[in-house]
Amino acid sequence: MKRIFNKSKFIGPSFNGWMKLLIIGLVLSIVTVFLLQFAMHFQVWGRLNYQSTDIPVALDFVRQYMMRSQALYSILACLTLFIFIVVLVNHLFMGVAIYSLTAIVAIVAEYMKMKTRNEPIIFSDMSEVTAVSGLTKMVDKDLLVAAVAGIVILLVLAVGLELYIRRKKVGKFSESVQSMMFKQAGSRLVVLIVTFLMLATPFVVNADQNRAILNHFGYQWQNKIGVDDAMVNGPIMTFVSNISSVIMREPAGYSAKEMAHLQKKYTQYADKLNETRQDNLKGQTVISILSESLTNPDDVPNLAYKGPDAYKNIDAIKDKAVISGKMLSSGHGGGTANIEYMTIAGLPLATFAPEMAVPYTQVVPFAHKTPILPSLFDKREVLHPYAGMFYNRRDAYKDMGIQKFYTTDGLTYKYPDKYTGKLSSRAEYPTDENAYKFLLDKVDTTNNKDSQFLQLMTMQNHLPYSAKEYPNSPYKMKEPAVSNSTKDQIETYITGVHQTDLATKKLIAKVEKIKRPITMVFYGDHWPVVFTFVDQNKQMQTSHETDYFIYQNAAARKMNKSKLQHDERPYASPSDFPALALKATNSKLTPFFALQTKFVDELPALANYTRDTFVDEQGHKLNTKDLTSKQKKLLHEFMLVQYDITAGNHYLDDSFTDNQ
Repeated sequence: MKRIFNKSKFIGPSFNGWMKLLIIGLVLSIVTVFLLQFAMHFQVWGRLNYQSTDIPVALDFVRQYMMRSQALYSILACLTLFIFIVVLVNHLFMGVAIYSLTAIVAIVAEYMKMKTRNEPIIFSDMSEVTAVSGLTKMVDKDLLVAAVAGIVILLVLAVGLELYIRRKKVGKFSESVQSMMFKQAGSRLVVLIVTFLMLATPFVVNADQNRAILNHFGYQWQNKIGVDDAMVNGPIMTFVSNISSVIMREPAGYSAKEMAHLQKKYTQYADKLNETRQDNLKGQTVISILSESLTNPDDVPNLAYKGPDAYKNIDAIKDKAVISGKMLSSGHGGGTANIEYMTIAGLPLATFAPEMAVPYTQVVPFAHKTPILPSLFDKREVLHPYAGMFYNRRDAYKDMGIQKFYTTDGLTYKYPDKYTGKLSSRAEYPTDENAYKFLLDKVDTTNNKDSQFLQLMTMQNHLPYSAKEYPNSPYKMKEPAVSNSTKDQIETYITGVHQTDLATKKLIAKVEKIKRPITMVFYGDHWPVVFTFVDQNKQMQTSHETDYFIYQNAAARKMNKSKLQHDERPYASPSDFPALALKATNSKLTPFFALQTKFVDELPALANYTRDTFVDEQGHKLNTKDLTSKQKKLLHEFMLVQYDITAGNHYLDDSFTDNQ
């Protein structure tokens, strides 16, 4: 008697075969979810007191998560993916291998991103797939090698078992495997369609519908930073919650009539401000310098080190600058592109929807207008001593009107090799000093009347911070007690900061002598990842504070006679910089930048690392409910304008945003 799985009328796996397949998938799914969550918890950051490099402690955190309803969602998602893959290839061992390969890549990538930035992977990170060559330079090489070796072994084993099954068509093992596979296309197609639709649902429903599905499994949205969300809900739920693209939700009172009112109101306000401003950007240069991972080591709680003052020159420059203070970064160890976006667009992250994680990929391609500070200038160029494919920058810059983007992998605009020298043979990235040389070469020192905007994003102090990266470093960490590995990284980081400090002093000295009026906005984008002993729960604001200053050379000070007071903005959001730069240059304003100026003048600084939070001039935290009624009205008007130009119906006409 022929076995049932050989009968031509067989339409799918037998009941026992289905049970076996589901059990295999369930085991693999549970292991996948367990390891993904372990990647969250087996970290040195100490976030939410749920991270530890003590394996038993980290495993206990994972055990607690696996008992929650959010884990069930993640397991079902993995099981659905497993069934889809196995049925698609219709070979058990190849299906298991492909699923396991996918899981290994996800687990390793999740662990690496958590290790470097303490952020889970979100949907917008998928845009970085094309930048894999650059990303691998920033990750744990040993872990990468182990992962690749594991994948190769898996594939070889799967191919071997499939060949064995094909040759040995009889026998209990072969029959058991074949009983789990499909013999008829119709039933196989049904299962493929059902599982595909289940997997595709988060990609086709809107954000609110997606959130409603997650809520059925106990999803608890965390409104501060993504790692909190991943700790509570798991990285799969966090990933799914960010799939649906929402730029902003419609503010109350949004209508054509209200936007016409705001157009008139801020056109009149711009006219009023412009009565005392001169249209004097012609012949001037404005420079924006994003200093990668730069913060003052002396501001790090409990850190003590031996060696020369690593930050004395920047401190001195801040004292002489037109304005200086602390910038409230949205990131910690990462998020550079988001901070950069805010500094040129003047739109805070905190007033976008929580699902909007990366403006260059989620806002710029879809926004009606992106009225950025550089758009006011005749020449608009960006310099970056690294690859340019990250965060969709190339396309985003084109959409925003940047004329030239110089990168080390650039084709049309190649970052010159002569400016890519490093501090040592062990260093990963070009020095700030060399980056400054290229910047100065780009400054137009002739007598022409073109206005010029230059943006430089440096790389010298980007992770990783390898031990002994800078030989003969004079810095030794004294306190607190940390592992030797962390100690080495911190000493490397402080050495890099010292080199930035020296290079910035030289830059200012050279800028001061240039006859062309130059205004420079300088800021550290976020803290580095090395200060793992700082409890972010207790030091949330401190660990998101970096230094900023706006400096003008003698020619600019003479021309502009800035109305800025030195301590006018002791705490600033990155989105404040366009208004502050235009005030420093005493430049005429469009209605859009007039609104930004009013926002900066009358509201405390937005803390973009969280929601509904401001920081006043004394450094005290405020919530929206603590604002005056006048301030709340201004905030609401700002959000109406932000919504209209990014996600709304574009009721405001071009004269609101365009330079006239």
